[in-house]
Amino acid sequence: MCKAGAFIIYLSVSALLVISCVQPTPGGRQVAQQEQEAKESETPQTTILFDESAGIASTASNFYFLFDMSGSMDENCSGKSKIDGAKEAITRFLKNIPDNVNIGLMLFGTGSGEGFAEILPIGSGNKDEFMKIINSLQPTGRTPLGEALLASVDKIIEQYKKQLGYGTYRIIIITDGEQTGIDLKEPCNYLAQHGFIGLYSIGLCMKSSHTLKKYSLSYRDANNYEELEQALVEATAESDVFDPGLFDENLYKSDSTNR
Repeated sequence: MCKAGAFIIYLSVSALLVISCVQPTPGGRQVAQQEQEAKESETPQTTILFDESAGIASTASNFYFLFDMSGSMDENCSGKSKIDGAKEAITRFLKNIPDNVNIGLMLFGTGSGEGFAEILPIGSGNKDEFMKIINSLQPTGRTPLGEALLASVDKIIEQYKKQLGYGTYRIIIITDGEQTGIDLKEPCNYLAQHGFIGLYSIGLCMKSSHTLKKYSLSYRDANNYEELEQALVEATAESDVFDPGLFDENLYKSDSTNR
């Protein structure tokens, strides 16, 4: 009887071992599910066709700025209005950008037309014109950021074709509030279909991080204008055209007394 009982117990244990080998562990199911979700979340890339007769191979870096002109930019932050502080920070930043870098500017929250407009097409040698435009701006409208971002991706694609697929491409957004137009998911998905474009976003004097944080290659909260300039430096430094050592935090010491 003892031998028979021992044999039955042995078979039961063996059966349990076999069952445990063929049943997936909870951890295994979780890993498989994560792999499936990652596969489903991959964004298909759009193929860009080039016409070599309509472009020139160029490795130039391209920085396309989207600047918030909504009415809230008139509000105070860190001792002065956001628009005035942003003008100073952007002007200081631009002075150190090399002349052979392509820059462009689109405004959103213009208060007229579609609520956004390209003010300066992407090009080189246009820093003075860029700064002149920035220093003349006055906040007027709402925040149609999504629509402006959609349009800016198309502008970058045009430039990408002109350079026959060479070069570096960045969209740099400066905003102080959430969008009032279309949801950001649509334009951000459109941007993600073009993997050569990097999205760099800066939330200026916001109480919490912007929705852009989950879509951007890099996101920075700037609670003052020193941090705004530093964020601009970081957005361009990765392209090896801007020397971070040129950023001088002492330029803003006078602001710190008003915070």
